[in-house]
Amino acid sequence: MNLKVKPFTLFLYVVVLLVILLGWPALSKNLRNLPDPLEPLFRKKSEWTGLITLWNVNFIDCGTGSNTRWLNLQVERFEKQNPGVFIDVRNITPSRMKMYFQGNERENVLPDIIALPVYEDIIPHNLLVDLDEFFNQEDLKKLNPVAYKHVVRNGKMIGVPYMMGAYAILFNLQLAHEKGVIISEGQLDYTFLDSAVRTMTFTEKAGKSEKRYYGFCTYSEPYSRPLLSIIHGNQGKIVDERAYGYLIQWNKAGAFPPGMMDFSYNQAWDLFAGQGRVGAMLANTRAIYQMRALQQSGNGFEIAVKALPADKNGMFLDQVAAFGILRTDNPKKLELCVSFLKGLLEDSAQQELKIIGMFPVMNSVGDIYTDDPQMHQLETSLKNFVYGPSDEQALRLLENQYDKLKEELNVQAIDH
Repeated sequence: MNLKVKPFTLFLYVVVLLVILLGWPALSKNLRNLPDPLEPLFRKKSEWTGLITLWNVNFIDCGTGSNTRWLNLQVERFEKQNPGVFIDVRNITPSRMKMYFQGNERENVLPDIIALPVYEDIIPHNLLVDLDEFFNQEDLKKLNPVAYKHVVRNGKMIGVPYMMGAYAILFNLQLAHEKGVIISEGQLDYTFLDSAVRTMTFTEKAGKSEKRYYGFCTYSEPYSRPLLSIIHGNQGKIVDERAYGYLIQWNKAGAFPPGMMDFSYNQAWDLFAGQGRVGAMLANTRAIYQMRALQQSGNGFEIAVKALPADKNGMFLDQVAAFGILRTDNPKKLELCVSFLKGLLEDSAQQELKIIGMFPVMNSVGDIYTDDPQMHQLETSLKNFVYGPSDEQALRLLENQYDKLKEELNVQAIDH
């Protein structure tokens, strides 16, 4: 019996055959790249298995809230690479962290890995492992200098920095356009900033009522002091007398809202973004992402983002996050803790900081915000920061000057 194949059916056979032949190389490559479902069964377990505890304290703000999403990705990756080892992340507040270091029974409740504060020495240094022996000099040279100095005390490396933030000046473009202020491309300088701040300081009258607009606003919180980056750095001096002088003059011109030196971030943000009564706000990257969220919801306004006016001799930055390891009698567990912290510095982990609006501490990673002009200029500006809270002499002088500035501003404040 002869079977006849219709021409159309034969055509379909030929098409399918061609698709298989042409697509097989790519298909076979994808199949090879698929994870082996049996691989976890044969992966060698660590010599030590168990639970590693980590206390995560958000001492610095991230662009998108907190570091939790990024940290969970790194924990998941580490646990896959080390079967039988689990990391228990506990998010706690700075005040709760302080409480645990005040009692006599702290050794029973303290974690294996802990976040390091920005300014305070909450954790006794003798409780932290000196990590120098686990890092070679070539690795350390790849770290941003400010980030590295942040974890060095008395010649010992007490922790591992893993991300950085930055400060920027955000201009209210709506207010700027109304007052004829043109924000040009390129590096921001104090001469332009002085002019813009003064121009955007005014009182608007509507009938019998008045509405005051301020040219400049910022905030001061325990772990974020943006103004220290403004008053620092000029021709090798600890305090930039020129910038300091501008702040005094702006205050005399009524460019600051009353009580600004004690503002929280939320107070400054409400005045800038909520009420639209501030021309320029000095803030961290959180403000950039919050404004983007407002714009996506149909609110907010357009902003121009500028890196701080920089001097070649360096500036002050307190936005560095780091983890330390508390002493343990278990060398295998210590090795795993070190391995986890080293993993935070790998290229893939550092590049993923983009998802939370933060910057790498590893110079070797390169730029991760080339497609985001606002963040990219801040990324580029990180090389201008060379001092931080770990530079005790610089910090002491800056804080003394900051207290003096606060006193002068309070005395000279103009109540509008």
